[in-house]
Amino acid sequence: MTVMVTRLAVTFALLLPGCGGSAPNILLVTVNTLRADRLGCHGYRRDTTPNLDALAAEGVRFERAYANAPFTAPSHASLFTSLVTQSHGVLTWGSELDPGLPSFFGEFAAHGYETGAFHNHPGLKSCALTRDASEVQARYHELGPSTVVAFAVWSEEVSEPFAAWVHLWDVHRPYGYRDGAAPYLEPGSRRAPVAFGEDRFGAGDPLVGRTEAFYNLSSERLAKEKLTGAGRRLLDADDFRWISDRYDAGVAYADENVGELIRNLEVAGLLDRTLVVVTSDHGETLDERESCLFTHDPFLYEETLRIPLIARFPDRAFAGRVVPDLVRGIDVLPTLLEYAALPLPPTLQGRSLLPLVRGESLPPAPLFAQTQTRHAKERIAHADEPILEYRQALVLGNAKLVHDLELDRYELYDLAADPGELENLARDPESAELFARMKRELESLRASLPPAKDSARDLTAEERAVLGATGYLGDDRGD
Repeated sequence: MTVMVTRLAVTFALLLPGCGGSAPNILLVTVNTLRADRLGCHGYRRDTTPNLDALAAEGVRFERAYANAPFTAPSHASLFTSLVTQSHGVLTWGSELDPGLPSFFGEFAAHGYETGAFHNHPGLKSCALTRDASEVQARYHELGPSTVVAFAVWSEEVSEPFAAWVHLWDVHRPYGYRDGAAPYLEPGSRRAPVAFGEDRFGAGDPLVGRTEAFYNLSSERLAKEKLTGAGRRLLDADDFRWISDRYDAGVAYADENVGELIRNLEVAGLLDRTLVVVTSDHGETLDERESCLFTHDPFLYEETLRIPLIARFPDRAFAGRVVPDLVRGIDVLPTLLEYAALPLPPTLQGRSLLPLVRGESLPPAPLFAQTQTRHAKERIAHADEPILEYRQALVLGNAKLVHDLELDRYELYDLAADPGELENLARDPESAELFARMKRELESLRASLPPAKDSARDLTAEERAVLGATGYLGDDRGD
């Protein structure tokens, strides 16, 4: 025990060159729906993220970070518990996190930290993800700046050390329609009406849409559903370009909010006493998949699972380091706990990334990802083939295997040779050995994971009203 305590103390001292050995503050920021490949520091052609790029330059950027689920609730549950979906059981709205599980807020609170949760997402309350936080401020239909200000006020008033989570929903659909989110939207550029309904954002808000019925549809399905008449039409190349521009505008808007968050910490004299980690819960499919447009949750492709992960350490320790290894959402909590020299609960399925931060090596880790439900995604009237989304994926190195459990179908991709996942190698004779190995690994991993308790419950009337006003309910699906 003495050896372990000494080792932790030495590690802590090495990692905190400017904190005088005092306990660090922890700030975990999640930006909803943020694809890694739309950040400048990940090579994007546009200057969408100057603040995140600057943060990466002052810290550590993980080149190949993955979410464990392409859906907000289970992905955040994985971040907070270091458990994959199969083990924490948070599948969708109303699936509550087991209070017996170690979690971000509970672990830091148990060791004397003040804990706070600040977000503007309408669904997260129903999953009890923040039940152990001493301060929770949720602004369901407000834009990012109000959340940023709320955290700034709290962080200056609360005792240190603190561990806080700030969540910004502003990249999420409807893309780009936020005050000031217009750097890539030229005046008069709006093409209307497009092929999907855009009439709800929040309660009483006339801004564009949260109505789900017209999203996630290919041109073929749009035609089948007769959604092209009465003012609607099929999407063309200009539409896709315009929607992509809108997404970039939302990214730029969220980036400015992150920049303000960091500036507030610096002005308050807190930045160099705080480990700041910025990541996302999932990415977004734009026009990559014929069968599903402008969403994230039904599939496990790279555009929905690859996310940014940036860690800015006190006094800019490890500034400019880029880690190429595959890392996962479940690795975030162990990293934060070890950095704060706190014990790691034995239930955690992830691992600390601090060795990689220090330039050391770790054995390759597998990614296990899962979609959020075992049921059909959409039950749109007259739809012959609702999109199904009970899928699990395993990524080992550059090999990815996806299993559609409802249809018992497999997809196998070589991510190095085929980063866009366009060539399914599952039936390729030359890939038969790799397919068999990946299938065995997935089955073994799946069998080794402890099952979650059944946490599903009926939503309250208040929760249904909040989620319904934002378009999350009404067609048998979440988002």
